[in-house]
Amino acid sequence: SACDLVGEDTEDQAQQQQSQQQEAQEAQQQAEPAAPTATTSSTPPATSEPATPAPPRASGGGDGAIAYNILYPSLALVMSADQVATGLVISDGYVLVDGGTLSNAGMVEVALSNGDTLSDVPQAGIDTLTGLSYYGPLEMNLVRRLPGTRLGDGENLRPGSAVFAVGYIAGEMAGAQPSVYSGILSGTYDWEAGGRTLLRTDARADTRTAGMVLIDSSGTVIGIGSHSLAGNGRYVSTGDLARAMPPGDAPDDAAMDSESAALEHSFALAAGEAAAEVFLGDEATGESLLLLVSTTESAVFQMIDAEDAVQSEIALNPGSTIMTIEPSTMGPYRLAIMRDSAESDGAEVTFSADVPLIAMVAPDEQMMLERNTSTVGSISLSGNQDTFLVELRAGSVYELVVESLLIDALVAVEGAGIEAVDDDSAGGPAGSDAMLTLAPESDGVARVTVSDYFNEQTGAYVVTFTQISGEEPDGPTEPASDDSMMSAAMLPAPSAPPVLSVRGMGSDEGLMATLAGIDSMTEGNGLVVVDADGSFEIVVSVIGADGASGRVHVIDAEGEAATVGTVLVSCASEQPCLARSIFVVNESEAGEWVVELTTDAPGITEWQLEIHRND
Repeated sequence: SACDLVGEDTEDQAQQQQSQQQEAQEAQQQAEPAAPTATTSSTPPATSEPATPAPPRASGGGDGAIAYNILYPSLALVMSADQVATGLVISDGYVLVDGGTLSNAGMVEVALSNGDTLSDVPQAGIDTLTGLSYYGPLEMNLVRRLPGTRLGDGENLRPGSAVFAVGYIAGEMAGAQPSVYSGILSGTYDWEAGGRTLLRTDARADTRTAGMVLIDSSGTVIGIGSHSLAGNGRYVSTGDLARAMPPGDAPDDAAMDSESAALEHSFALAAGEAAAEVFLGDEATGESLLLLVSTTESAVFQMIDAEDAVQSEIALNPGSTIMTIEPSTMGPYRLAIMRDSAESDGAEVTFSADVPLIAMVAPDEQMMLERNTSTVGSISLSGNQDTFLVELRAGSVYELVVESLLIDALVAVEGAGIEAVDDDSAGGPAGSDAMLTLAPESDGVARVTVSDYFNEQTGAYVVTFTQISGEEPDGPTEPASDDSMMSAAMLPAPSAPPVLSVRGMGSDEGLMATLAGIDSMTEGNGLVVVDADGSFEIVVSVIGADGASGRVHVIDAEGEAATVGTVLVSCASEQPCLARSIFVVNESEAGEWVVELTTDAPGITEWQLEIHRND
């Protein structure tokens, strides 16, 4: 009946609901942890934790990931001693790298992206203006197994285009992964003096890198930056590099002068100069040689072979040291004495051997700069400086500009009635170019000194000497007879800040300050010293005739003066010569003083005071 059907259906539903409730209770009991039970044990019973679902796997991607994956196979970690650099393997079988990061090592080790490591890869070429170097050639079969680097010209990219900087961080070792930084292309900068274009971007690392490679969103390499350039968001256009850097022999910043061969060479290192070097010819290979080196301060002696490998290193104390050296590989060899501190005062260095040694000469030293032309020079050793000469005429106006991507240019001019110094007035692609406008009061020849501001960086620079107005001389201009800068004696280069310095000239009327150092303040002819503990050194240098003398005075805040010492000039000939003295001041507390140099009789033609504070 209908009732029976309804009743039977209701009973079946009840049974089904009861079964479902029972299954739900069993499932809940399995999911919930059992209730704790009383126990006398001090250790609680173990409980089972619920399973934690795994987080979703990130998919990543985007233009940056695509560009990185395209570039990565062509990247390499280039190593030399304890230094590393980001290398880029190009299709010609060479590795392009920031040579300055590796101190321009002659041989390097290259760790490729596929896990292969190549040893003793030689330097094959260098772009002196940017510091970028070629190493190789690599085995072409190995290079062909790596996807070829796509080099492009990014100078036509629109500002705002996405770019990525890829490279290794300083201190990383083989097996490390390169880092990636994103940004946009801000624009370009045409460096006319160096014939290079720089790409400007905000894609830069937040720490010191080992050089970086700049790519666009397609993975095409558009720029390469040294660690210093990349840190400022500047990259050298690979379009320029492709046109300007065919592999070839690396040029020498210094050459051997065979006419200078002698058994003994002496060097006078001014404050800021870090090293003295001579050459030992390759005929010395396998021979046992006796060498005597003398230095007036602590230093380190090194014998460096043709591959820039240090074969011998000896710590030197002040005085003379006799040693036996035995070159075991092909030369020529560099024999170098490196001072412990280039910031100290001048030092005397002498090399003596039982075989001829050859002096190193910089090709640009004492070169006369031509008007309206550019000249390429190079600071090849930390602390060194280059000296040029310029011909000036009264009534004319000249401009002197020093530009570099590698050093913080510092230029000084002395002579023809001019004493001037500059650091960053020219701006430039790295913001560290120097510029001076010269308006000489008399005809003559002036000395131009180019150096690195901190006496640390090395590398090439471009110096441009331009005549702005006035008549051009018909022939060579002779220096004025009283132009003391043309004498054999030269004042040492002023030390970089925080050392205080002032220079001046001397005449029959006495001494007059003419040029204060950077961050230095003068009062009359004196140098103002504000010191935290009253302890400082005074280094006085004078050029004058035999018998000339000067006295150093320290004047306190109340105007009371105390004479701390006298410097006496003693020359072996009738020519003016240099004399230097150091005086130590120990006041009881902090204060402000004025240090002044005076003379009672004429004879001093040039002078310089430096203050080294001992805070």
